[in-house]
Amino acid sequence: MYKLNLPKKVYFKSGSFPVALRELTEVYHLNRVYIVSDQNLYTTGIVSPVIRWLEAKGMRTAEYFSISGVPTFANLRSAMPSILEFQPDVILGVGGGSAMSAAKALWALYENPSLDLSAAVEDPSLLRTGEKAQLVLVATSFGSGAQNSPYAVLQDDDGKPVQLDAPCLMPLISSTDADFTASMTAQQVHTAAAKTLAQAMRALAAEDCCEYPAGLLGEAIQIILRYLPDAEKGCPAAREKLHDAAGIAGAAYGNVTLPADPSVRLTPMAGADLTTNSRVIYLARVAGYPDAAALVNTCEAIYL
Repeated sequence: MYKLNLPKKVYFKSGSFPVALRELTEVYHLNRVYIVSDQNLYTTGIVSPVIRWLEAKGMRTAEYFSISGVPTFANLRSAMPSILEFQPDVILGVGGGSAMSAAKALWALYENPSLDLSAAVEDPSLLRTGEKAQLVLVATSFGSGAQNSPYAVLQDDDGKPVQLDAPCLMPLISSTDADFTASMTAQQVHTAAAKTLAQAMRALAAEDCCEYPAGLLGEAIQIILRYLPDAEKGCPAAREKLHDAAGIAGAAYGNVTLPADPSVRLTPMAGADLTTNSRVIYLARVAGYPDAAALVNTCEAIYL
C-alpha cells in the first residue's frame, strides 16, 4: 500500500511567505516563534523581512542563527537551552536544506528533550512532534526541497552524515517564495539546480517510486532542464520555476526510500545505470529525448 505524505498546507508563489505566516495567528492562534536559520542568511539580511513581518503582527520571536553547513548534533544541543527557555508554539525554519533540517531536528528535541538523536536515526518511531509546537518552513533557495519533505540531514558526533526520517517531521505549513532567490548568483543557481536534479533523478529510479512521486519528479526534472539557462541569467520568472521545481521534488522525496545524503556525488549515475530504468525511459520519451541515454547525458552535463 502506498500513501502520499505532504505538509498540511503548501504555499508557492513569489510573495507567498506573508500569506503563509498569516495563518499562524489567524487560523492556528499561535504567537511565540522560534526562528532557525544560518549565519550567512542572518548577516546578509535575508531573514530580516520575516522577523519584521512577525513582529509587526505582534508575535514574540527568538532566534538561533548558529548553523553553518550541515547541522551537527553539537549545534542542536547548543540551541536547546534557549528554545526550552522561550517555550515556542511555532518553530520556523528559514533558509536552505541545512536550516530546515536543523529546524526539524530541534522540533523533535523540543518535544522530547531526552531524545537520543543517534537512537532516533536508527529507530524513527522514537520521534514525536506536534504536542508543544508546530513546524513551519520557508525555503530561501532551491537545492533541497526540504520544505516539503520529512528528512533532516545531520552530522553526528563522529562527523558522519546521518538522517532523521519520519512522517512526523513534515511541517504544518511550507512556503516556496521565489522572492528570496533574487540575490543568488549564477553559480549558486547552477549548483542548487544541479543538486535538485541529481536527487530527483535518483528518486525517480528508486525501487519503491510509484506513480504519484514519479509524476512529481518527472515534472520537476523537466522544469529544471527547461528553465535553468534563463535562471542563471537572472530571469525572475525562471528562478521562480526552479524554486517551485525543488519544492515539487521535495514533495516526492518523502514518499520513496531514498536518503538525502549530501556526501553523495552530484550525479544520478551514482550506483545505478539509469538508462535501463523504466521510469527514466518513459520520462525521456515524454520530454522529447530520443532515448534515456540522451536524457541522462543532458543531466550529466549540468553536474559537471
